Amino acid sequence: MDRRTACLQQADAFREKAIADPEHHDQWIDEAIKWLERAMEAGCRAAITVEPGNIWPVSEPARSTPDGLAPQSRMITRQ
Repeated sequence: MDRRTACLQQADAFREKAIADPEHHDQWIDEAIKWLERAMEAGCRAAITVEPGNIWPVSEPARSTPDGLAPQSRMITRQ
C-alpha cells in the first residue's frame, strides 16, 4: 500500500470516529484534516527528471521504440 492510500484510510477512520463520538467531533475532524493534508502531500511527490538530450518533439522513428523516447534521451520517474 502506498503512503497516499494509507493516509486516506487514516482520514476515513477519524471521520468515522467523529460520527461515532459527537462529544469530540471537532477533535476527530481536525485529525482527519491532518491526514487528508498528508495524503495530498504524498500524492504530489512524483518527480520527473529528463536527462540531457532533445526528447520533445519526439521524431517519428523514436515513437516506435519500446519506451517511446528518442535513443539519446532517457526519462527517469520516481515517487
